[in-house]
Amino acid sequence: MRYAAFISYSHEADIHRAQHVRQALHTFAKPWNSLRALRVFLDNAALSADPALWTTVEQALGESEHLIFFASPQSARSPWVDREVAWWRHSPRARKLLLVVTGGELYWDHARGDFDPARSTCLPPSLYGFFEAEPRWVDLRWMGEDDSGDLRDPRFRACIADLAAPLHGRPKDELIGEDISQRRRFRRFRQGMLAGITALAVIASATAVYAFLQRNIAQHQARIATARQLAATAANLSGDDLEAASLLALQGYHVAKTPETLSALYQMTIRSPHLTKFVHSDAKVTALALTPSARYAAVGTEKGSVTVWSADGTRKAGRLSLSGGVSGLTFSGDGQLVAAGTTSGEVAVLDLASHKERRLSGGTEEVPHLRFRPRSHVLATADDGGELRLYGPDGRDPVSAVAMDTVPVDLAFSDNGTKIAVIYMIGSALYDGKLRRLQAWTDPVYPGDAHFPAVSPSGTCFGFAKYDSLYLGSTDALGHLDIDRPGNCAAQPTLPDREITSLALSDSNKVAVGTSKGLTLALAEASDAEDGSTSGKVSVEELPGVKEPSVLTFSPGSGDRLASANGRTVALWDLNRSGLTMHHHNVTMQDSTEAVSPPSLAAGPDGAIALSYGSDDYTLSVMTPEDVAQGHQNDSVYYGLAFSPDGDNLYTVSSNNRVDTWVRAPGSLKRVATHKVPLVADTRLTDVAARRDGRVVALRTDGSTVLVDPSAKGDPPQVEDSGTYDFEKDHQGALGEDGTLLAVESERSLANTPASHVDLLELPSRRRMRRIGLGGALSALAVSVRTHSLFTVIDENVLQSWDTRTGKLRWQSDGAGYAGIDIDPSGHWIATVSGDGTVWFWDSATGGRLAGVDIPFAAGSRATSLGTGWQSSIAFSDDGKQLWSATEGGELLSWDMTTESWIKGLCGRVSRELSPAERSRYLTSVSGDYQACTPPSDD
Repeated sequence: MRYAAFISYSHEADIHRAQHVRQALHTFAKPWNSLRALRVFLDNAALSADPALWTTVEQALGESEHLIFFASPQSARSPWVDREVAWWRHSPRARKLLLVVTGGELYWDHARGDFDPARSTCLPPSLYGFFEAEPRWVDLRWMGEDDSGDLRDPRFRACIADLAAPLHGRPKDELIGEDISQRRRFRRFRQGMLAGITALAVIASATAVYAFLQRNIAQHQARIATARQLAATAANLSGDDLEAASLLALQGYHVAKTPETLSALYQMTIRSPHLTKFVHSDAKVTALALTPSARYAAVGTEKGSVTVWSADGTRKAGRLSLSGGVSGLTFSGDGQLVAAGTTSGEVAVLDLASHKERRLSGGTEEVPHLRFRPRSHVLATADDGGELRLYGPDGRDPVSAVAMDTVPVDLAFSDNGTKIAVIYMIGSALYDGKLRRLQAWTDPVYPGDAHFPAVSPSGTCFGFAKYDSLYLGSTDALGHLDIDRPGNCAAQPTLPDREITSLALSDSNKVAVGTSKGLTLALAEASDAEDGSTSGKVSVEELPGVKEPSVLTFSPGSGDRLASANGRTVALWDLNRSGLTMHHHNVTMQDSTEAVSPPSLAAGPDGAIALSYGSDDYTLSVMTPEDVAQGHQNDSVYYGLAFSPDGDNLYTVSSNNRVDTWVRAPGSLKRVATHKVPLVADTRLTDVAARRDGRVVALRTDGSTVLVDPSAKGDPPQVEDSGTYDFEKDHQGALGEDGTLLAVESERSLANTPASHVDLLELPSRRRMRRIGLGGALSALAVSVRTHSLFTVIDENVLQSWDTRTGKLRWQSDGAGYAGIDIDPSGHWIATVSGDGTVWFWDSATGGRLAGVDIPFAAGSRATSLGTGWQSSIAFSDDGKQLWSATEGGELLSWDMTTESWIKGLCGRVSRELSPAERSRYLTSVSGDYQACTPPSDD
């Protein structure tokens, strides 16, 4: 048999006792080297009325030698227990039934030869009439449900021995002796094992430590793999779901800070720079509106809710609840009122200053078209029933109403608000201020099908998209032969070969096209024509980061803001915005000459920025967050700038071979010393660095140096000149930030060999510390004493990192720019500039390239054909938290370079966490419970 016994019991009364008895029978008289003494079946799952369950129980009964029945009042009432006992009673081993009384009373009636049913309370009906003589039974009524079931308890041990004896087929006393013998054997075995375990303790400890280290390595590798996967997924999603991509990038960076997650984090911050904020509604968005100024954005949904947000999406400014889905939205010109129309014909106006609502009377047809009169709170509406209504600034009822000939596509105020133009599918009409029709035209305006009509926010432009082309027109030209004269409505790009999902026109010269791939923005360049028409040239820009938008709208007027919606998600765009990491400082620079002459730029230890630029006169400035110190105009170019270690002094080298010392005063710079250095033919001063001993090192283009003591007196002041380095060639060179180290292209590279070498020279002695072979032609270099690093760009593409202490190559990476290079003093980043103005950021520890940002094109520069990068200088702030760029003919910009600022910027743009579905799809247990960017409450 498979089982020695089957325990039948009531779960209600005896589940714990049954488990204790089963465990004790497994261990009582168990051979020391066996798993159990015998097998006992115990079904401790909750029984249900499932017919298939009885089949399992019946099979176990058939494979059991004995039945142990736990008698109790609860088991006497249990139909399942009665069924098990009844089955056993008719089995071949019916007489092998053992009674265990756990509760109630049990009386034998000798006269009847059976248990007395009147006095016995613990037997099921199936056991009456079964026994031929009074059976012997085990009494466990003393055992409470909280008893531990320990075999060291003499009472429990005796009961188990009574049950085990027939199961083993041995006398009770012999079985008890066997149990004692087996326990003694086990103790001897255990003592032997303890000796062996002690001998293996050291090995086990070492193995445990090794396993712990391996586990940590495995967990670390799992975290890195998970983080990389999240970074890759973020990059894949960033084209059409920038919000989810940003959250995944944040999640990946939290899991493991690797070059991949760092790069993904930064790429999300520079992706789609015009995108300001994502906001979410309670239902599918059906209408959008923006104020002319950057004040509010209104979002209407199919459930009839209208939410007014601040223009940057950071707070809610008002809310309306309407009957029917929102079909139209518009703001008054001053941004004080927002009006909404619904599919049920309801029209409401919300005053955002007083938060008072005004419900307007009207019809029951859908109202998709609403316009405020310019510089007024007079509202015009047109519904799908063909009714045109005009409402005063305060009243509930229309002051005028007229039935039109057909259903309008849109309406607009014209002639400074004195007239209303209504556009139909098959024509247009013009009404005066009292809704008297002045003119009507029957020329078709829109095609009959398969098109996307659109009217600009103020109604000045209208048109449609059909297949792969646009038709745009000006409302002022309605009814004229030249109706297709677009005026300022002519941004007609070649549309992408994609399915169009939505269209929006601005009042000026912008068009936004929603497609199955995202959002395309077209801008027509202005011309000098008297009618203000565009030149016909159209620039097209993809706005990545959003799924196919179903609703689009521009802000009235210049159209500098845009709102798009997909489902419940709204994206707010500022077309003048440059991104999350770039900042303007209202400092523009003139273009100096036809030749490229990048502005000189240097960062100080107190957050100061020194800048020199100009055209005929060259201005020197030092800017801090608190002050702008302006220097005297000079007739020579300042080629190099450097602050003293304490930031109090500024040193400059100029084209007339001077080293000048400047002191800052509130609002001005004062030149306190000038040192003329010896002129060397065909060279000029190109760089300068301040030493901690108070002296200044100036570098010539031939690689020679001059050591100047700014406090030295005399006529002329004495300087220490290292002499010429090579008259025949300009040498690329770079000074360390403290003036104690010079990296310079060596003479060996002049011998027509394909590879360049760089000498590292100790200053001021110019003792050569080592010579480094680069393996390619040198394009750019920079050196840092603080981080013991030399960075070189070779073959106009490959960025290399060298240890200046050993001369060994740390890493090299492809794709570097060579128009400029700078080292972050804190040791985190490297920046290189390509000729086209792309700034690439690199992780200085690993060589991983983060991403690139573009220095804005210097539109007015005379040297733009050479590329913006050649016209730009870059410099990291002393703490490495910002990179500054200055562009000839362009402006001064700064770029955030801390992960904290990137995370803050991303979280300022998104307004939700990953949804449960997204967490289930993209995250694993390794990703943790981290919740990026908890959105603000609605309070």
